[in-house]
Amino acid sequence: MLGIILCVQPALAASGLFPKMPAATNVYVVNIHKDSGDAWMTAWALQGLINQKSAEVYLINNPWDRDALNDCGKPYIELPRLTGTNAGLRMLFRKYQGQVKKMFIYDPEKDWTWYLASMSGAQQGGIPVTESVRDVLISEFGWKGEVEDFRNRWANRIEAYDWALIHLMPSCTKQVVFATGNRRLDAKAERIGSPITDYAVASKGFVFGLDFAKPAEHAEIGNIFSTKGYGVGTSLMGYASNGDQANETANRYGIGYVVSELYANGSFWSSFPDKAYTQSLGKAIKAEPGKVYASFMWSDGDNLEYDQNPLYRYWKDPARGQIPVATGLATTLQELNPPLLNWYYSKTTTNDELMAGATGVQFIHIRDFNQALFPAWCELNHDWCASAGFHSGYMWLMPQPTAKYTMYSKTCGLVGVVGEFFSADTNLLSVTTSGIINEDRMFPEITYVQPKAYAPVFHNFTLLVGGFCRDDRAYAAIKRQIDRIEAAYPGRYVFLLPKDEFATIRAYYKHGVDVQAIAGRPDAPEGLYPMSNGDGEFSVVEHNGVHCWLVPKHASPNYFYLDAADDFLPQTGGAVEIDLTYFDSGAGDFALDYDSTDVRLPGAGAFKRYPYIIHRTNSGQLKTARFYVNDARFSGRENGGADFRFYSGGDDLIISFVQVQRVKR
Repeated sequence: MLGIILCVQPALAASGLFPKMPAATNVYVVNIHKDSGDAWMTAWALQGLINQKSAEVYLINNPWDRDALNDCGKPYIELPRLTGTNAGLRMLFRKYQGQVKKMFIYDPEKDWTWYLASMSGAQQGGIPVTESVRDVLISEFGWKGEVEDFRNRWANRIEAYDWALIHLMPSCTKQVVFATGNRRLDAKAERIGSPITDYAVASKGFVFGLDFAKPAEHAEIGNIFSTKGYGVGTSLMGYASNGDQANETANRYGIGYVVSELYANGSFWSSFPDKAYTQSLGKAIKAEPGKVYASFMWSDGDNLEYDQNPLYRYWKDPARGQIPVATGLATTLQELNPPLLNWYYSKTTTNDELMAGATGVQFIHIRDFNQALFPAWCELNHDWCASAGFHSGYMWLMPQPTAKYTMYSKTCGLVGVVGEFFSADTNLLSVTTSGIINEDRMFPEITYVQPKAYAPVFHNFTLLVGGFCRDDRAYAAIKRQIDRIEAAYPGRYVFLLPKDEFATIRAYYKHGVDVQAIAGRPDAPEGLYPMSNGDGEFSVVEHNGVHCWLVPKHASPNYFYLDAADDFLPQTGGAVEIDLTYFDSGAGDFALDYDSTDVRLPGAGAFKRYPYIIHRTNSGQLKTARFYVNDARFSGRENGGADFRFYSGGDDLIISFVQVQRVKR
């Protein structure tokens, strides 16, 4: 089952987004796992400094770092570990002290002095050190270089970064910029910094530790991002103080996110040649009503640290390959870590799929990305997803329908995405995803998605990587719950890879684009199906010789819910007319609530109220109420997965026919 979809084509590899370090003939390994936090930080910076000229230093930060090095096949020499405190850093400095021209002393309690010391060292052949680390290295090895003290040079971080923008930014690469942490895990713990430091130093990127939530510091971040040279293609690396929400700031400048704070040995891994890959397309199966077609994908694939550590370990679970699970990965591994992406491809089975992590070439909030710069980003995204061999992706914060959605769907080159809504749009298929936080939640979350008697149901489940880390047997956990589900509900759930699910959707809805109208009546549904909910009960009755739905008089608000066939989705910029034919008997009002694209409303527009209410006059006549809607979404976000509903107030409401048709604007 192994090695079925590997096809390497180096000449077609996407490249040019990230600084690459020169490859080394000899590689030297130093184990710093038991060193202190201060020693780690200096060791990472020294590694980056050496690897600027020749990527020959590899650090063992965690025991599994050795596995990745062995898997890449490159020969190496492990330097003997010294005895005593901080033996790893001391061994590294002993070998390379001749290449260290300066030491920059920083104050651990003033984090800005660390950032400026590391940037200054990257540009001047130096390393950042605490006073105690400096004393040990000079005392033991007799180092004679220059020492510059940054501890009291700036009164605060704003003053420090203002200085850095003038004196350091001109010599920084504009391909990457880094936001990293340098804080304690708790009040008693030492500061530990970020392993991405080695790549930040090697690439000579601008590095900052500012709080996106504080107005003065947020303004300073704006000063950094607005520097000439940053823009589409620039990656914000590390992990910002406000996590994913850094996109709300960075995306306005065309900068995308490559989450990577705990990504290690980046300067070493970047020295390998870029590669491109291909992957087989999905295969359709026959979809049937009464079944749920479900796919799984791992979360956080856009995060380089997750690709390098937990996902890498999960893939060594012997149970992998027994059940279909997709793994999202960073497309940027093609340039940042070709051996890792190559390893995943070489280990792929028929039950694995590699797909793009959110949102493609970089993690962005599509909603927040600079409108004028978005076309250029889409072009970049297409090239990198194609070069990585990905057919499926993960959409993030994508309002639909919008101009951005249309552009993304027509340019990304993907077959389908999982995300916030279902769409059988032939430009880009989309399946709604639900998060599953751990094994205990798998059974209830999956079985909550119920089949429909009149149509197949398609759904995706995103498995949160951090919740399945027990003994690194994540695939065994998934297998246990799938077996449990199949025993409880034989034949109800069909599990597929996302690419196969998309192929199945395309085959099932191949004629959907030609459907101009759908309708529903009690004895003949034609694409519209009533749904019973806790706040929406109905029955079928005969009234004046006609089969009708009866929505009973109710003390509290009562609704009549309808689900539109998934192949009849309102087209971007299009309009629909919803017709309700009813017997005008009794007194009371009724109104339309529909799933809309108006994200300004509560619930992001899932229950938008049509502006006109219909009043019954008890004429006894059969009447038709028409509702013209130009912002319908119909993504199943109303109760029970419905697309629209009619509010009924007053006496029994008797409905004979409902129709939805496309209309020209």
